[in-house]
Amino acid sequence: MPLVEFYKPRSLSKQRLDKYLASGWFRSSNGVFRNRLLCLDGKLCSVVNIRLPLKDHSFSRSHQRLLRKAESFRVEIAPLLICGQMNALYAFTKSRFKGFVFPELHSFLFDYMDRNVFSSWHVKIYDGQRLIAASVFDFGKIGVMSVLGMYDPEYKSFSPGILTMLHEIRWAKEQGFTRYYPGYVLDEAPTFDYKLGLGNYEYMGLSGRWSRDYEKIVADSPVHQINSGAEELERALLAAKIPHQRLLYKLFSLGYAYPEGTFSRQPIIFVLPELSENPFKISIAAYDFDKDMFRLSHPLPVQDTYLSDNQSSEFQDPNIYYDMILQDSSDDHIFCPSATTLVMEINRLWMKKAQKNPVGHVFLGKP
Repeated sequence: MPLVEFYKPRSLSKQRLDKYLASGWFRSSNGVFRNRLLCLDGKLCSVVNIRLPLKDHSFSRSHQRLLRKAESFRVEIAPLLICGQMNALYAFTKSRFKGFVFPELHSFLFDYMDRNVFSSWHVKIYDGQRLIAASVFDFGKIGVMSVLGMYDPEYKSFSPGILTMLHEIRWAKEQGFTRYYPGYVLDEAPTFDYKLGLGNYEYMGLSGRWSRDYEKIVADSPVHQINSGAEELERALLAAKIPHQRLLYKLFSLGYAYPEGTFSRQPIIFVLPELSENPFKISIAAYDFDKDMFRLSHPLPVQDTYLSDNQSSEFQDPNIYYDMILQDSSDDHIFCPSATTLVMEINRLWMKKAQKNPVGHVFLGKP
C-alpha cells in the first residue's frame, strides 16, 4: 500500500462510497484519498482512520447536556445548500486549520468544479436568523462521512464543532445508518483528538481491517521506519562532516498524485551543498520508504504561488518545512542500500565540486 493514494471519480454511487470509507479512504475536495502519514506540528505523524459503530451507540451524559443546553437553537438538516452565512463561517473557521487551507468553502468542497460526486447534506444551527454553526456530511447506503465543521467563535461556549457532529450522529442513527466516519486522528499531534470523545471507536490497521487496538496500529505505522532511516542518514552525514539541513517536505504527497519520477515523495529530506552540475537544481538526501533504500537526488525547486499563499502560518517556518515543490529528476539520482554508502558518494561528489569551484559552496538550506 503506497504512503498516499488519490482518486477523482467522475461519479460515485453510495455503495462505492461505503466501500471506500470501509477501506480507509476519505473525502478530499471532489475526490477521495488515503494516506498513512502527515507532516503537521513540526512532526511526521501517523494517520489512523477512525469510525464509530452506531448500532449500540449512545450519547454520553456530557453530550446529552450539551444537546439540552442548545435546545433553543433551530437545527436544519437538509441537502447541501451553501449560503452567504455559511461562507462567512468558513472564513472565521479556516484560521484554525493547519497545513494547506482552501481559500473558500466552494474550493474546499469542489476544487473549483461545478459538480459534486457525493451525496452531501448540511447541518445548520441558527440562533434566531443568525447561523452560528454548520457542517457538511456525505453518506452512502450504510455509512455517513463527516466532512467539515464551521462555527461562529462568539458561540464557543456551546462547543459548536462537537454540537454539529452530535446532530450528524443522531440523524444517521434515526435514518438507519450503521457507521459514522469522522476522518482520522494523528498519533503525534492532538489536532483531531476532539473527535475521540464521541464514542467507542474502531481503528483501521495496515492490514485493512478495523480493530480497537489503537496502540498496535500506531506501532505498525511506516512513520517509525521513515524516522529510523532519517536518523541513520543524519548520523552518517554528521560523521562525514557534510553540511546539511534536515527539513520536513510538506508537499511529499503531491508526488503520489502523479506518476513516479514527477515530484519528490520523501517526507523527510536533508538539503545538501550543491552537487549537481545544473545551477537551478538543489541536492537532497533522503530515506526512500517505497524502495527501502537511501537516495541522493537533484530536484528542481518550483515556486507555486497558490500553495504558498494558502497555507497555515506554521507551514511557513523555513527551519522546519521545505517550502517549494520539488520536481523530481528520475534520470539524476543515486540509490544505496545503506546510509554510509550514500554518504561516501555524497562526499565524493562534494570534493569533486569543490575542485571545480574552490571559491565556496552554496548551501540551499532555506528556500
